[in-house]
Amino acid sequence: MTPQKWQLLSTQDISPHKWFPLEMRTYQLPNGKVVDDFTVTTLADVAMIVAVTKEGKLVLVRQFKPGFGDLITEFPAGRIEDSHKNLEETAQHELEEETGIIAQNLEYFGTIAGFVTKGTEKVHCYFAKEVEFNSQQKLDENEEIEVILLSPQELDELIDSNQIQAASTIAAWRLAKTKYFG
Repeated sequence: MTPQKWQLLSTQDISPHKWFPLEMRTYQLPNGKVVDDFTVTTLADVAMIVAVTKEGKLVLVRQFKPGFGDLITEFPAGRIEDSHKNLEETAQHELEEETGIIAQNLEYFGTIAGFVTKGTEKVHCYFAKEVEFNSQQKLDENEEIEVILLSPQELDELIDSNQIQAASTIAAWRLAKTKYFG
């Protein structure tokens, strides 16, 4: 049996909140059955940046994540906002905001989806090489971010020892490692 896409019949915004929007969706399944109570979060897509310094160090950030309830170490990332023209501009903005790095030459290298049943969010991955700390962090008022520099081997060791737990960072590193460090 080959799976088929479900047909979206309708959507209703049931939580018009900027931090965690929700939709109630009605789908028709390939067998004709109608599912009229399928809830999905419609979070905006994210740009994530795997940045490497001239010295070969990977740039990561460490900050508190309320959903996880603890500090998380991950690649710099952020959601596309109305003020951004596109995801590459989002990546540039977030990299400078979180790390103090302005990088002009970003290369898109893949998209990751984590919450695929109940969320629309996709993480679009960008690579920046030979970056320098040429600006200052421009943190939001509720952000406290530590910048961490790791060698590829150190990052692998932290992933292997379960000290890096952000799935999107692990997946982005796997894609970037294969493409740029293989």
